[in-house]
Amino acid sequence: MATLKGLDITGPLGNLSIYEIRGVDKKIVRQKGGPDRKDVLHGENFSNTRRHHREFTAVTLAAQHVRWTFHTLRDLSGGFNFTGPINALIRLVQKQDGLSEWGTRNIVLSRYPDVLRGFPLNKVNLFDTIVRTTLEWSLDRPTRTARVAIPALMRGVNFLPQDDHALFRFEISMGMAPDFTYDHDRKEFLPPKWYGSLNNGTGTLKAETSWYPAKQGCPSSTLEIALDRIPEDEAYTLVLTIGIRFGALYGDSIVKEVKYAGAAKILGAAGA
Repeated sequence: MATLKGLDITGPLGNLSIYEIRGVDKKIVRQKGGPDRKDVLHGENFSNTRRHHREFTAVTLAAQHVRWTFHTLRDLSGGFNFTGPINALIRLVQKQDGLSEWGTRNIVLSRYPDVLRGFPLNKVNLFDTIVRTTLEWSLDRPTRTARVAIPALMRGVNFLPQDDHALFRFEISMGMAPDFTYDHDRKEFLPPKWYGSLNNGTGTLKAETSWYPAKQGCPSSTLEIALDRIPEDEAYTLVLTIGIRFGALYGDSIVKEVKYAGAAKILGAAGA
């Protein structure tokens, strides 16, 4: 490792990089390295790199569309970055394509929707540790409807919130996550044409209960969602997510949500 003393220089200098690192009182000098960009894009030695990058790009895109199906509940994650775990699930789906060549394997989530079932959006303070009872729910793919029956909850019995927040409520969301297939002419992975290249969660709908006193619990209730978007084929997955929010009461009627206090999880998904 070469070091530099006496010159106040940092950054690139020709084919050299000059920088500082913690614990070293001199500047570090390294020769720039790595493969040439043209070799990475077109060289035969990097063909496997291009295959891997192409498939990983498709994974991140498909996972992004999955996250859009519950974008209204993402704030309940408590700061947990669940992007990596969802990417891993989508990558697993991609590997199920045993017909396409490596680098062009499709992501047909609609064949494997159960990989998403029960996925928690939190690392600690999980939804299932707060609501200690089974929720009955249904997804009807032909009508694109969802129904969640929330049972009566009693604090200390089947409702165990971690903090003494005054109020709570439930919220569900549902949206469509498209399959992604490789287009050999355009050399990229694309969703169905009817879906469009960018949805941004605009097709996601939500429903919520009233606010309930957290010290008491809540009566049984039912939440329902019906998507009005009509797909042209079966290349999509319905994703149903539930969350619990906590709130503080200001005055007699103003409720302000308590940030980072809730929890959420994917209840289930329905594929082709």
